[in-house]
Amino acid sequence: MSELTTEQVLELLQRQGGSQNVDLSGRDLTGIDLSGEALEELLEEQGYGNGSSRPPRWFEPWTKGVSLSHANLRRSHLRMADLRNACLEGADLRDADLAGAYLQEAMLEEADLRRANLAGAVLSHSVLWAKYSSLEGAYLYGAHVEFVPCRREQFGRGVGEELDRDWLRAREAYLALRHNFLDMGRYADSSWAYRKERRMERSAAFPSEEGDQWVKDELARPRGALTRWMPEELLRRLLYLRLYLKPPRGVPVRRAQHLGNWFEDALCEFGENPWRLLWWMGGLLVAFGLLYFLVDLLSPEPVTLALAAGSPRPLMEYLTFSLASLATVTFVRLEPATTLGALLASLEAALGLGLFALLMYTLGRRMSGN
Repeated sequence: MSELTTEQVLELLQRQGGSQNVDLSGRDLTGIDLSGEALEELLEEQGYGNGSSRPPRWFEPWTKGVSLSHANLRRSHLRMADLRNACLEGADLRDADLAGAYLQEAMLEEADLRRANLAGAVLSHSVLWAKYSSLEGAYLYGAHVEFVPCRREQFGRGVGEELDRDWLRAREAYLALRHNFLDMGRYADSSWAYRKERRMERSAAFPSEEGDQWVKDELARPRGALTRWMPEELLRRLLYLRLYLKPPRGVPVRRAQHLGNWFEDALCEFGENPWRLLWWMGGLLVAFGLLYFLVDLLSPEPVTLALAAGSPRPLMEYLTFSLASLATVTFVRLEPATTLGALLASLEAALGLGLFALLMYTLGRRMSGN
């Protein structure tokens, strides 16, 4: 229960001449009802409903809710609080507990929500659109974020679940953000949230909770002669490497899922980055061209340039042949002279087909905003 009633909070706001001078940091306001609907009923009871008199300082006519703009609410307990239509513009809500709070259509521009607990909170149609609103480290697992105008830059290093290495909850938080960005037509931000979501899946695959606990237990043990000199971070990395290569009995390691997810990310960022695919194709072209050049797998008789028999070809010829193989184009003046050369050219052609198909798919996703 809240240590202050609704009437006491409103009286404090009125007595202090507005919310800018109010310090509610650390106060327990669990379940308090400061919704616009409740305040409008209170205004009518006090004779403000006819519009003939100026509303009290605790009421914001623009949002038709309580005025808590620039209030100090740091570390306050606002679980299940009803703050619908509240004006929280510029409020300090760092480390505040807003789990399950009702914040529909609340004004949160320029509010500081770093490390705020918004798990299960209802943020539908609330306004977070501002350059200086900060949501870095905010907890969003289970929060309703439908049609909330915000941007990815506001989340900084990530949501609180990610910073706490709670990968599965972080995945759900980014999933909700992705759908919200799509609803708002912010396709680049939706792409960022999708990449984050998939990376949380990869992190959840390895290490598992059992794996993390095993590493913590190993670090807590007395060190031997070989590990006594090691920094703790180095030892931690070596333990994770051992866990990945040879997991102890009873500790699940989903290598296939982890490696597959890592490969998708490295190749094209889960179908969201066509430029990375172009870099891969360019690297493949140069790598195979250099391979042809080093082992000289082309026909010994130079055809494209008038060179003396047996003289080395220029590197550009090999790169040209590599480009033709990668693009699956027949280039009749150059051909592999050995079976190994034909196999390498076929392998390059197969890789080129796959990369081109993936490039078209990625471009289609980006152009459609999906």
